Amino acid sequence: MSRGCLAALFALAAATASAGELRPFTGDSLPAIQKQFAGRPFILTLWSLTCHHCVKELQTLGRLARADRGLPLVIVSTDGPAEAREIRAALKRFGLERFDTWVFADAVPDRLRFGIDPAWRGELPRSYLFDAAHRRTVHSGLMDEAQLRAWLKRQRFG
Repeated sequence: MSRGCLAALFALAAATASAGELRPFTGDSLPAIQKQFAGRPFILTLWSLTCHHCVKELQTLGRLARADRGLPLVIVSTDGPAEAREIRAALKRFGLERFDTWVFADAVPDRLRFGIDPAWRGELPRSYLFDAAHRRTVHSGLMDEAQLRAWLKRQRFG
């Protein structure tokens, strides 16, 4: 087997293994996510099990995911690893279990929030719409589905 085929096989295996599993979100995670989406737009959404509005946001994202199998979505739960079972159940309920999902994994969550955005004070839901150059548009609170669809269309995903 050629080196190129082997490299492609390993890349496919790594991508398959990461889809749907909960990964620990640390101070190095956002740069890793941005590297994964190098030159491509993506949505980074942050939520929590205890956030009522986050449920509505997950419903919206679930609808978008059903309509667009290539939705460039990364999900970050601000809950801890101890809530993994509940996080997985919520994602499954909204059809989001196939997306890259991260869970805050720092004893000091403020440190992670600051690393994502020094202006963020922890309000949820919180979303970052990264264009292909990774310039980001920040949104606190529920995202309007029509506006999100328009953004996706502008990024050539709609």
